[in-house]
Formats: sequence, C-alpha cells, structure tokens
Amino acid sequence: MKKHRWILMMSILFLCPSLCLAAPAKVEVVPAVTAEAAVVMDMDTGEVLYGKQEHEQRPPASLTKVMTGYLAVKQGRLQQTVTVSETAASTGESSLNLKTGDQLTFENLLYGALMKSANDACVALAEQMAGSEAVFVQNMNLQACLLGCSNTNFCNSNGLPAENHYSSAYDLAVMTRAAMQEELFAHIVQQQKYRVRWSDGRHLLVQNTNRLLREYPGAIGVKTGTTNEAGQCLIAVAEKEGKRIIVVVLKSKNRFYDAVALLDYGLSAERKSGILNNRTETGQLSASA
Repeated sequence: MKKHRWILMMSILFLCPSLCLAAPAKVEVVPAVTAEAAVVMDMDTGEVLYGKQEHEQRPPASLTKVMTGYLAVKQGRLQQTVTVSETAASTGESSLNLKTGDQLTFENLLYGALMKSANDACVALAEQMAGSEAVFVQNMNLQACLLGCSNTNFCNSNGLPAENHYSSAYDLAVMTRAAMQEELFAHIVQQQKYRVRWSDGRHLLVQNTNRLLREYPGAIGVKTGTTNEAGQCLIAVAEKEGKRIIVVVLKSKNRFYDAVALLDYGLSAERKSGILNNRTETGQLSASA
C-alpha cells in the first residue's frame, strides 16, 4: 500500500513540475506616508496609482496657486504692465513685498506667484485678469468644475486660510495635470531661480520653494503649500524614461520624504518604493508658502 502511494506521489510531481517550480507571487510594496491625504497619478493617462483619503476635502494652502497660475498662462498677457493696488500690496504672509503703485509685467508677477509663492502677486494677477479677486475666484471655481473637480471650492487666489476654502488631493492632481499641459506653466514651475524685475529697475532674486527640483532626479515641479491648518502640503511631478507622475500630499509631517516615497513608487516599473533617508523637517510653519 505504501509503495502504491509513493508511486502516485512521484507520478503527480513528474507530470506537474509547475507545482514545485512556481515562483512565489510578487507582493506590491505600497509606501507608508505621514500625509493625511495623498494621491499618485499618471500624468499622461490620469490613472490613479495610489490613493489615501484622496477625495477628502482639506485646506490646500498655496497649492491653490496651481489654478491661479493655470488661468494666468491661458490668458497670455505676459508683457502687459500691472499696477499693484492697495489691496494686493496689503496681502500678507509669503510675498514679494509689493507696494501700492508698483509696476511689474504680468510675467514677472506670475514667476513670483508660482516660484516664491507670493500671495500679493496672486491678488495683483487676479485683479488684472478679472477686475477684482472676487470675480477671478468665480472663474477659478468654474474652471475647477469644468475639469471635473467635485471636492473643490476656492475663496481666494492664493490659499491663505479662509472658511469654506478647500480641495482634495485628487482634485489638485487633476488641476496639475491640466496646468502642466501649458508650456509656460510647466517651464516656470521647473525653474530653481528667477530674478523678478520691477518696471523702475528694481529686482529680486527668488528661489523656488520646491527643493525636490534640486534633490530628486527627474523632478519637474510643481508647488509647495503651508499653513497651520493645512500643514505641510506639496504637489510634485517627476519624469523617468518617458513616464510622468504627479504626487499630491496634504497635511504631511514631512512632505518631501512622503513625496519621494510616492514618486519612487509611481515611477518604478513594479511600483515599489525606493530606499529613503528619513529626514524630518523642523521650524515654524509659514502661512501659505
């Protein structure tokens, strides 16, 4: 009887070698991030590769400026001179320190808004485009709706704290995907430094607040954002071998660490996270930077 069982077992193993030689199934490694909400999106297809509370409504801080910049580049007023109003000049926190009556080209204000995260520049641009910031905000919300962003409502052009001003990680990725199709927008958010010039000859060298442009191979944008309520926020885009990935992290404890983990994940053929040095960020939060 034992002999028959032995023969049967050997026959099964001989006829079905795959039972012994089959490789174990690969387990997809999903990175752990500190952000309360995040998304990874393929920029070319719009496919969501990773999501964490990606449709949750949250304050977006200066990630708001992606929509402001998107509408600005579509207007094409680059060489138009803008005279700064008292309202724009009085806009606080991160700024170009604009004064009432200052004159700059539309293009210089746009660089200041997207690279230095200048809140006063955003208001000046909004007033130039729509007559008032309030009317411009209506255009922002209309464009968000047209893009299919169902969890977004803007109350200002720069992301300073305001009641009922919110978006989601997914919606911000959708806006970024649209904005990055605009050549000028994609060019500006990839620059590390730019000299903002006033019409009277004054100038200010600004550095992009997105340090991934200097530290992450393939990084091509896009925008940081920080307020006490929103926490550390970041939209990052990187490309590798023709593949472009958008990452959004909201209320992160370490936005650059989280973004690197998710970019590695999205850019990897097997979607596995890379090896990271866990560095923490310290210091007081600067409103809407």
